[in-house]
Amino acid sequence: MTTNWNVYKISPIDHGWPYLKTVSETARMIGGNWAEAEINSLVADQPSVEEFLESYHVALEAAVAAGYDGIKRNDPVVFWLPDTLMFSYGFVFKSDHGGVTYVVTPNSLPWLNA
Repeated sequence: MTTNWNVYKISPIDHGWPYLKTVSETARMIGGNWAEAEINSLVADQPSVEEFLESYHVALEAAVAAGYDGIKRNDPVVFWLPDTLMFSYGFVFKSDHGGVTYVVTPNSLPWLNA
């Protein structure tokens, strides 16, 4: 599980949300893939559902600590970035208060500070 999260509080992102999977959709996908790997005795190259959801809760706490009020305009979504030998996931939360968008990721995204 990733414990060092970067939180970026950015201007509202109003377009493109339908192209990203929600946390619930992603958890279901990971659960199915992980279970299939377990059944077929394959080495799972992804987190278990429990690890993913634990990461989500830690990322949510980090967003709240940065000012996210928890009143969501959109369901939280997951995005993926290439990392060394695998893809890492992050989360995006959009507050109903002013539409402020919080990007929480284990990767540094310095352009979001601009």
